[in-house]
Amino acid sequence: MQEPKLLIRKAMVNIQGKMRPLIQVQASIDPVMHARLTEHFLNENLFKRSAYATGFPTGVPTPSASLQPHLNNFIKSDACPEIAVKTILAGQVYQGLSVWEMKAFEYVAQRGFDALCDFMKTVAELGTETVYAPEASDFAAFTLDTAAEIASLPASIVPGLEVVADAA
Repeated sequence: MQEPKLLIRKAMVNIQGKMRPLIQVQASIDPVMHARLTEHFLNENLFKRSAYATGFPTGVPTPSASLQPHLNNFIKSDACPEIAVKTILAGQVYQGLSVWEMKAFEYVAQRGFDALCDFMKTVAELGTETVYAPEASDFAAFTLDTAAEIASLPASIVPGLEVVADAA
């Protein structure tokens, strides 16, 4: 199984007589997963700028202090592209007006790639059965708390309820 990685290419390109920063990002993933995503999930959004207009949630890597204002402007502008499974697998190119815009797109693309990796974990589980069980200590505490609450209720509120002591 091939480990997923995000290929990032940057260059300065002469466009209409001006040197412009250009960046391309492309996800390189396992061929089996690539086929599965291509068949069923091409249009899934990985980064949608409107979802981050008010900032990034806790746990997202913090951009550098110098990048933060440029990133905020980039996300609020119409220039910020959305990233979908289709675009990151095929290779997405962004031509910026400044190197800061290019760096902002790189940050956004990395968050899109993080989302792709998270999404692939779920896609890999399709057709399987998983079981979720809470931590043993949490469940034991919940059970004891519930039993204590039931025991403290007057018998008139819960007629016929018989509290049985746990043998364990």
